Amino acid sequence: MKHLQPGGRHALVLICGCLAGCHSNLRTAEPPQLETAFRKVTGAARITFKHDSGAYGKKLYPERMGAGAAFFDANGDGLLDLFLVNGAPLPGHPNPKPQPAGFYLNRGDGTFREAISGSGLEKPGYGMGVAAADVNNDGYEDLYLTRLGGNSLFLGRGDGTFREVTAAAGVNPGGYSTSAAFLDYDRDGLLDLYVCRYVPWNSPKDDYVCRNPEGQKQYCSVHVYPGMEHRLYHNEGGIRFRDVTRTAGMAGRVGRGLAVTVADYDRDGDPDLFVANDETPNFLWQNQGNGRFREIAAASGFAYNEAGLATAGMGLDVADVDGDGFDDVIESDFQGQRKTLYVGSASGFFTPNSGSKGLGDMPVNRLGFGIGFLDFDLDSWPDVFIANGHVNDDFERATPPIPYAQTAQLFRNTGNGIFADASAQLGDYASIRRVGRGVAFGDYDNDGDSDILISNNDGPAALLRNEGPHRNHWLGVRCVGSRSNRSGLGVRLTVTAGGRTQTRETRTASSYLSSSDPRLLFGLGSAVRVDRLEARWPSGKVQVLLELAADRYLELREDAP
Repeated sequence: MKHLQPGGRHALVLICGCLAGCHSNLRTAEPPQLETAFRKVTGAARITFKHDSGAYGKKLYPERMGAGAAFFDANGDGLLDLFLVNGAPLPGHPNPKPQPAGFYLNRGDGTFREAISGSGLEKPGYGMGVAAADVNNDGYEDLYLTRLGGNSLFLGRGDGTFREVTAAAGVNPGGYSTSAAFLDYDRDGLLDLYVCRYVPWNSPKDDYVCRNPEGQKQYCSVHVYPGMEHRLYHNEGGIRFRDVTRTAGMAGRVGRGLAVTVADYDRDGDPDLFVANDETPNFLWQNQGNGRFREIAAASGFAYNEAGLATAGMGLDVADVDGDGFDDVIESDFQGQRKTLYVGSASGFFTPNSGSKGLGDMPVNRLGFGIGFLDFDLDSWPDVFIANGHVNDDFERATPPIPYAQTAQLFRNTGNGIFADASAQLGDYASIRRVGRGVAFGDYDNDGDSDILISNNDGPAALLRNEGPHRNHWLGVRCVGSRSNRSGLGVRLTVTAGGRTQTRETRTASSYLSSSDPRLLFGLGSAVRVDRLEARWPSGKVQVLLELAADRYLELREDAP
């Protein structure tokens, strides 16, 4: 053990109408007028998963970090299934009985069936994050799990079962990995993989002993650990990947990586990578289009917050919050730090600006992890959800006290990127204190609005169903690639309806340790039609549709004539 002094911190397209399974769940009448938009339906949905951090009183560093969650279609029936990453007993645990991950298949009637047994996903290990996509273009979604000590890649068979191919694929960097993202950085039609790595903690011998002012052991600040080099893997085809970290220009850059998301922020057709680091400057890996990346976070304004400081970056997401056509990035941070909104511009420079956007009013006594944009009221403006929870469980005795378990928050975009607290729309969940960590967003009931799946550290998962009270319209789009990757990641969709234009990209990686619905949901406000939809594929193909009816899911196929 290592010891420290007391203290702590710290064209035409083929339209297939509704996707399989959605026809019975789409709204056919006006939704009921409810006082709140969200209702916690975890029990009613028959989700019983409870996260296990592996803690046994020794205050080992990984116990406090929690785990991720995923919405993905494991069996190709058009319904989103759930995966919840679990921890495991850490070395020295007196009762080392590993707990399974949570894997639930969507029945289509609002309930889920527990399906981990016999799924092929039972492999034990201390789990952190999850990324979902079709890595071999066979039409079935696959799962990449990050773990303390070794990651795993599981190929889906399309029936809710999986087979592990980690060794053959060559995608296990070892060490302490966190979030991961699939992207086709060279646009060859095969999904590549970026893996965030955190700190060099492999076993209790790497742990420090830190004590609070009362002399009791507490979790150490992250500052005692150096950062790590992250990894980039190129998909060679045939379920083989090659580590290209060095040849891509990423070697030698270290950071305590916790979150990653993908966006072509400079509009050159190549996906770029935003990475949130914990108390080390963020990364912005600008894709050079030749297999190499350039790290430009400092030059672009994304490395530091409004005060010019590196933040405890936990979660990330990207959206155009003010309707100017340029990507903005939101980051969740540590207690005492404001959640930072990096406002994008035509020059490619990001201005850290939370105060004038209404986010400066967020209480700074909360520690945010999972974060994401969702248009919960379908008014065409992206809103923000944050899962909160501290990392030190003894700060409630401090002066002033800081709670370990904390309530989640919802902020409504009132137009042009100005936010107001709408946490009351979370219903009863707004009053429930949890140690929130990973968050995934997806429309599990195919009714046209985003639902929320939350992983809570050492606690039960939560599923929040979006039930109104909005009366706005929507359009959902699923992209299926042919020359581009089959998952359709990296497609840029532009929708014009009711005099407003929205542009978004397909991605699954965002938030913290989590993977969300690959379909894009566009809130249309009062517009009953989409005037124009344009899809720009990674292959360069452009497709255009005119005069589309609202309130349905469409499937866009790249190979359509």
